[in-house]
Amino acid sequence: MRKILIISIFYIISFNSMAQNDSLVNRLKEIVIQADKKLKKYSVGYKVTTLSDSVLVRNTESFTSLLRFNSPLYLREYGSGGTSSASFRGTSSSNTAVIWNGININSINNGQTGFNALTVSLFDAIDIRSGGGSLEYGSGAVGGTIHLNDYLQFTDTKQIKNQFVASLGSFETYRGLYKLKFSNSKLAINSGVSYNRSENNYKFLNTNFKNTNGAYENFGFNISAAYSLTEFSKLKFYSANYLGERFFSGELPNPLMANDKYQDFSHRNLLIYTHKKSRLSHEAKLAFLIQEYRYFEDKASSMFNFGKSKRYLANYDVSYSFPKLKASITSHSEYESAFGKTDQILERNRKQFSQSFIYNQDVNSSVSFDAKIRKDFNSDYDVPFTYALGVKVKPIKNLFFRANGSKNFRVPTYNDLFWPGQGNLDLIPETALQGEFGIGYKNNQFVIDIGIFYINANDKIVWTPVGDPDRSGVWVPINLSEVNNKGLEMSLSFNKTFSERTVKFNINYSYTIATDKTTDKQLIFVPKHLFNSNLGYTYKRFSFFYQQLFTGKVYTTESNSSDFVMPHYFVGNMGMDYRLLSSEKKQLTIGFKVNNVFNKYYEVLARRPMPNRNLNFNINYKF
Repeated sequence: MRKILIISIFYIISFNSMAQNDSLVNRLKEIVIQADKKLKKYSVGYKVTTLSDSVLVRNTESFTSLLRFNSPLYLREYGSGGTSSASFRGTSSSNTAVIWNGININSINNGQTGFNALTVSLFDAIDIRSGGGSLEYGSGAVGGTIHLNDYLQFTDTKQIKNQFVASLGSFETYRGLYKLKFSNSKLAINSGVSYNRSENNYKFLNTNFKNTNGAYENFGFNISAAYSLTEFSKLKFYSANYLGERFFSGELPNPLMANDKYQDFSHRNLLIYTHKKSRLSHEAKLAFLIQEYRYFEDKASSMFNFGKSKRYLANYDVSYSFPKLKASITSHSEYESAFGKTDQILERNRKQFSQSFIYNQDVNSSVSFDAKIRKDFNSDYDVPFTYALGVKVKPIKNLFFRANGSKNFRVPTYNDLFWPGQGNLDLIPETALQGEFGIGYKNNQFVIDIGIFYINANDKIVWTPVGDPDRSGVWVPINLSEVNNKGLEMSLSFNKTFSERTVKFNINYSYTIATDKTTDKQLIFVPKHLFNSNLGYTYKRFSFFYQQLFTGKVYTTESNSSDFVMPHYFVGNMGMDYRLLSSEKKQLTIGFKVNNVFNKYYEVLARRPMPNRNLNFNINYKF
């Protein structure tokens, strides 16, 4: 790990020396390049939340912490810094798809993405779309999608931008990030490198124990580039790489017995060619993705269990627009070959071809819609047709109504099927019909969006303990006959500047009822209530912020036994920033953050206490 860091430092120095040879100039024109055009163009009727750069900088602890305090998602985490997964609207974590520059990167082995294996600030934008997205993004995009995007831009004149972020925190926590952006009229390059480590040895409040086996260390490196071949065609390349090691925290009442560790590696590459002229546009994608993990039951031993997957993907999109109708029709064709194996599962190959068509139209200035249909051909399963319809109406200025409906799916993962002693070869794909209606208001200062949703899932795949339903034991995957999720999701934001002061405020609230129709009981690990809020106040060079989180109680057994309930919890964070430099060419900010400011004892998962009050000091320099 340290060898990689040293190499990265030389990389940074070499780019810095280049940056010193040129000065910044005023921009005349920018052309922004995005890899995932489907999110912006085909989300009519859906709620999409974008996390701004300032939000990312204030939540560098982990991707899990970022989403927990700034989104309507429920995050399960095996102790701070441990394995983490997210779920939308009462669906399972394998019903949440993570999309990197338009590519679904969920593991084919377990159908999930580990959120503590993603570096927050290496991405240019993080978007959260609530609602089904299987039509655009395939298996697993049932509850919603989380989008990690890199933006490239061409500029008329040569520009070089640098950003350096460093932080020091409690429990011997250190984080460093460097990003470089280069652009001219023909070439755009973004790159970034991050390094994070922590002993993570926080005290378990109300006990005599510490988190003695919770240390972690990780390294991330991303690079993307775009080259303008002609006025009409461009070539783009994206690469994201991660290498991490973390130790698994123990459980109460005997946390000192924990002695295991986990290593994971991911390498993602994406090449895109685009050609757009007049009404016709083409886009071709080639992607190669590798994920691998190693689990050491004894951290001092060289013996380990492992899992590895490789994915090859080819995609071709063609779109034709009708300017007079303000409409377009698009064809998406995609072929994927995926290989997965573990030390206990022989390598298997799954092939899939999908074909979809999307019609998008702005009927007039107040009504827009898109209609979509998709068919998948899977080498292992018969996947039904999926479809979606989204509508947005603006009857008067600032007021809007939105609605969407869709059919989505998830195919069983390799672990679901083949895990020795626990896999279930009789599993079939789960499908879900869902609908949503929302109303909102938006002006320059205030935005509110309130939506009600309903999801009816058939043959839902869940892992459940066998034998006594009120005890932990061997967990196996099964198809539930029918699951209904319904509820309300609300978001509100306010932003006002007056004199030299700025006030920002936002909240997210969700109410979810998710029941197994057979037992009429709430699903396990689904809180009915989720709430978070952020308040920010800026005066001249000073900025203050406060974050509040509330998570309702969750049941941990199918019988909803009151003896096995995770209680609700409130957690608050606060911080302050001060801008030492603020000019067009240079910005330097220092700040601190106090997490769990009221020193509350809370658990996200049973018997795994989360950190007590802790501090983080940071510096953010752009030049």
